[in-house]
Amino acid sequence: MTSPTPPPGWHPDPSEPGLIRYWDGTQWTEHTQPATEPTAEEPAPTGAAEPDQPDRAGVPRAVKIIGGIVAAFVVIGVLAAIFGEDEPADDPQAAAPSTTSSAAAQETSTLTPSTTTPPATTTVPPTTTTSAMAAAPPAPAKYTSDPRCAPANQSLVDLVSSGFSESALTLTNGTVIDAGDYTYIGGTTLAATGGVENRSDVWVIANGTVYSSTGGARNTTSWPRASSELDVSPGDPDVQAVDACVVDLTR
Repeated sequence: MTSPTPPPGWHPDPSEPGLIRYWDGTQWTEHTQPATEPTAEEPAPTGAAEPDQPDRAGVPRAVKIIGGIVAAFVVIGVLAAIFGEDEPADDPQAAAPSTTSSAAAQETSTLTPSTTTPPATTTVPPTTTTSAMAAAPPAPAKYTSDPRCAPANQSLVDLVSSGFSESALTLTNGTVIDAGDYTYIGGTTLAATGGVENRSDVWVIANGTVYSSTGGARNTTSWPRASSELDVSPGDPDVQAVDACVVDLTR
């Protein structure tokens, strides 16, 4: 439940113990007195008058009093000029009231608070620098399954690919193990859409002729079977070693 707003007057200062501060009905003013002064519930003693507050137009009471005094002096000066002794029109004393009035008006204008609009802040987006490493060539293949594995040269890859039963198939991740009389070559067969047809296939090259070893190699190429012509089965240790190296590259 919201507590009622206290009426204008002197109340205990919420931030300075031992003092009382004047509440104008909406906010605390800068006027304070020792706490021995009576609060708003008791009659205010002599000298504890309410602080000078601006009227609804925003002009302080003191400025209005000064303006009234200046206006009185202007009226007296005008009456003296009419009924008193004749004075030269260019007498500097006759212009004094007008000068005082202008100064008071200037002071009143100066006391009017002004609002200053802060300058707009422009945020500059950070500059993005492309690293030179982005253009670096890919790192060579690393084989952890068998240290004998090595990247196949393009001529061997093209030789195996020439036996694909479908022209749209391609071979990637070419890997070889040179075992002397036989060269074992494996790779990943890709479909025309770029998807993987077979993760790892292995062929055997002997005397420049390619032979299919694994099931995927036999299904996608027209090369003769290595098991029939070379007595090299899919379970041969070298076939399995090449197959494991190709699988490592696809992880």
